[in-house]
Amino acid sequence: MYKPKIAVMATGGIDSTVLLHMFKDSNPTPISVDYGHVAFAKQVEMLEHHIKTLSINPLQIIKISFGEWQKTKGLFTPNYTPNENKPLEDWDKLRYQDFFIEGRNMIMLAYALAYCSANKIDELLVGYLYGEEEWEKRRTYKLMTGDNSPQFVDMMNLLSNVGLSHQVRIRAPFYERHWSKKDVIAKGKELGVNFEKTYSCYFIPECGVCDNCLLRKELL
Repeated sequence: MYKPKIAVMATGGIDSTVLLHMFKDSNPTPISVDYGHVAFAKQVEMLEHHIKTLSINPLQIIKISFGEWQKTKGLFTPNYTPNENKPLEDWDKLRYQDFFIEGRNMIMLAYALAYCSANKIDELLVGYLYGEEEWEKRRTYKLMTGDNSPQFVDMMNLLSNVGLSHQVRIRAPFYERHWSKKDVIAKGKELGVNFEKTYSCYFIPECGVCDNCLLRKELL
């Protein structure tokens, strides 16, 4: 049976860490993008723990920079607390409105696709997911403009058909299974994932008010 070579977009957070554990038998290559954000060193610390635990391929770091016109203060500034008001409920507002970076995931995935193509990796796994309410509200402004939505994955897969020397497919296993974060955490516990060795917040130290922090507090 053909076994594709795989890579995982890894951030040290709950979702991508569970992916690494789920696909450990495929010896995935973890890829992380350093765009100068303050949380990157913490993310690498978390990732290296799981890479060592799983004895998988070493972490590949892609270093990029965003234009000054793209940068927002929060992601590059220590001790920042975003101005987030009910981030889990504001369906008609831009997600991460206080620290949104134009094209962030699009650019990071493009670099990761290029890396995979150059190294003959067949599948690039991402830890994107929706909760039940998000599936119901997937046509809202917040989710239609999101850079981790099912349609975002579809469009990036169309892009991956051109400009690369090797065919690479982006897969979102949690979308394929219709898993929520609660489901992902349950799977992680089944696999023995040490969630103390994950970091969910975009900021240093943890802000406690972004959607990632709120979901972590609620579900872990």
